[in-house]
Amino acid sequence: MYFKKMDKNKHNSVHVSEIIYEADAETFDFFFGNKENASQKLGKLVSTGDNNLGYQQIYVVTNDNHQIMGVMVYSAGDKRGTMQELKVLLHNFSILDSLRFLMIELVDSIFLSRLEKDDFYYAIVAVDEHFRGQGIGSFILEEGIKLAREKGSKRAVLDVDIENEGALRLYERFGFRKFKERIISLPGWKKGAFNMEYILKE
Repeated sequence: MYFKKMDKNKHNSVHVSEIIYEADAETFDFFFGNKENASQKLGKLVSTGDNNLGYQQIYVVTNDNHQIMGVMVYSAGDKRGTMQELKVLLHNFSILDSLRFLMIELVDSIFLSRLEKDDFYYAIVAVDEHFRGQGIGSFILEEGIKLAREKGSKRAVLDVDIENEGALRLYERFGFRKFKERIISLPGWKKGAFNMEYILKE
């Protein structure tokens, strides 16, 4: 397996966006209706760049046949501000679609970790459904930790849906520990995330 910075001229943005979609399909479907439509919108953000899902923020895992097996979207003290995000959205999408993406960010802000400037953040760790069960998730975590150390980060941070028990077990086995739970519960409905950290420097 190979861990490489995404090259938008070599790596298929549509395929990358389809893998990103799988990381939060329920949310993307709610706002964009279906996988095809959501992946198309996400692909535009990936290929355009200069946003939190842009190719500059993405590493891909490939095999000897150059197939993309997994994706990591990250930030390391360089998460772009709301104004930059808004500029990219309005330049590439209708006002309605721009509002949909902003709503996703707003919902995410309720549940996701509060980051420090020297944190390395795994925004998305996702594996293509055809390559699951091959240790790719662990490989992404390992390579991400190496990258975090290179950048001088003090801790690596990620979030996991409270219902994603498989991912939670993977992260805990790897050495991540919960430091906060963010849960909203209503009658018949519950949503939340565990904020998790891996300490790199004391």
